[in-house]
Amino acid sequence: MSPATPRISYRDLAPLERGGVIARTGFEFQDHVAAGYCINMLNDNSLIEVWCETLDDITLVRVSGDDETFEFVQVKSNRFDHLWSIAEFCRQDSTKENKKTVKKANSSIFEKLFANERAEAKEKCLFRMITAFDVKSDLRILTYPLSSPLRTSSNSDFCNLCDAIGRNLPNYSNSNGSDVTSCLSRTMWEVLHDDKSVENANLRLLSKAISTFGDSLVEDQLIELYKKVLGKVKEAGKADWNIDPTLKKITKQVFIDWIKKEINLAQHPSTGGTGNKLREKMLKAGIPEDVIENALKQRRFYRSLSLNQEYMNLSKREEVEMVVTANLQQLISELDAEKLKVDGVGFHSICLNRLQDISSNTQDVSLPFLYGFMYYMTERCVYRFIKVGA
Repeated sequence: MSPATPRISYRDLAPLERGGVIARTGFEFQDHVAAGYCINMLNDNSLIEVWCETLDDITLVRVSGDDETFEFVQVKSNRFDHLWSIAEFCRQDSTKENKKTVKKANSSIFEKLFANERAEAKEKCLFRMITAFDVKSDLRILTYPLSSPLRTSSNSDFCNLCDAIGRNLPNYSNSNGSDVTSCLSRTMWEVLHDDKSVENANLRLLSKAISTFGDSLVEDQLIELYKKVLGKVKEAGKADWNIDPTLKKITKQVFIDWIKKEINLAQHPSTGGTGNKLREKMLKAGIPEDVIENALKQRRFYRSLSLNQEYMNLSKREEVEMVVTANLQQLISELDAEKLKVDGVGFHSICLNRLQDISSNTQDVSLPFLYGFMYYMTERCVYRFIKVGA
């Protein structure tokens, strides 16, 4: 690149690898990680955008004053029979050339991680590896904060790591001319274990963020809101860069406005008239009007019985409702995970059948009461009949 050629922003660069919409089977771990970064935007003033599967698995845009920094994140859910090692980090694919097996350049995880530092780009960049599995001791130095004195180039562990990678990838430099030491000095390695660990941490983070707005949600409302955040991430990941790159980018203010609206809907589900939210959600699922009218009646029936201590005491009612909630939670999780491949009408039928099974095995609890509780949950925006994001 000529010294006279002005550099451009990463915002104006296309991904190095670009195609149509890809199959996203097995992306759950990555989606939970991206959802965590979106939630972080609520309280982290420096984090202003989260991009899903654009320049890298996740791209984070951070701002300090007038300067932006781009952080390229690779997410690996691989589970080996060993810890992450230098050899695994640097392993290149093999290919055939003139009947000889040779190593394919730029095919290792190490090389792919640093490939996005482009000579033509003007912003500073950082790098991050996020894995489900832990690292061996020789990579441990990368798990320390970038500001740690143990990360200085004079530290023996850091120097030894750079030397070892240099032996695996001799004379390495990326397109910007950065060598092994320069790249690793800007790299963090995080171990986040599994989907559930990341999800639980994200729920705690989301609850804390909501409290800073002066709001609060009960547990089932919080879980449902988190699923909606996850749905936004999935949709961004599935969006096609070739059609509209902006759909792959979740920006701070838009996300804040959206989540505040969702919090308000969860807290005040009946705004606009009792039953309106239930009707809206059932219509969106394609459920016929006559079925909706019966659902509204059953919701009212449940409310009248739930206030009648002579029908069922509080502890019994709470136990029954928890059983229903657990069963419906299982069904909606299977729908979101695409284990159930049905439309809204089909899923509604599955839910009714499950509640019928519960009623058959629960003494002194009527089926309309169980149906009414499900519709009451739907009215409160903690249940739905279509996949999240649909």
